[in-house]
Amino acid sequence: MEAFAPTPAELVRRYGAKKLQNEKYEVSALNLPWVFKQEVDMVLKPGGRYVIEGVQVEGLTPPWEAYVALVDQNGDFGVGYVAAKRRRMFSCIYKTYSKPLGLQLAPYIEVKPVQLLLTDKEGVVECVDRALHARYIAVFINAPANLFQSLKIVVTPKIKENV
Repeated sequence: MEAFAPTPAELVRRYGAKKLQNEKYEVSALNLPWVFKQEVDMVLKPGGRYVIEGVQVEGLTPPWEAYVALVDQNGDFGVGYVAAKRRRMFSCIYKTYSKPLGLQLAPYIEVKPVQLLLTDKEGVVECVDRALHARYIAVFINAPANLFQSLKIVVTPKIKENV
């Protein structure tokens, strides 16, 4: 089983963690090493449709999948799509993401999850239910942590509106 156990000082310095009252450290899922992100700056409109090109996840096989999402500045909420080699047959679905499967966290680490609203159409963002100022595009891997070394992630996004 893979483990994630940086020192508290490293959590604060490298991952932007905040110390909680109970001697734990809270880190946004968006800031952790298993999330691949790039800065963007765009405002998404409710009901809008967006096409994302230039994001690739190679080496991920079923049943594992990745979530590609445009995420707000705080890392609380994002909209995007499921990147998988199979169709999942839904139009919009909420997912909460915090860490890869089977990853053991040190007892002093709490991950603040990101809430994602996803569509099943790869490369297409259609489930925009509210105005959102996206500051990042991020790839969240929903697979065992030991598979990460075999993945190739490319994040050079081109985002088109109402295509």
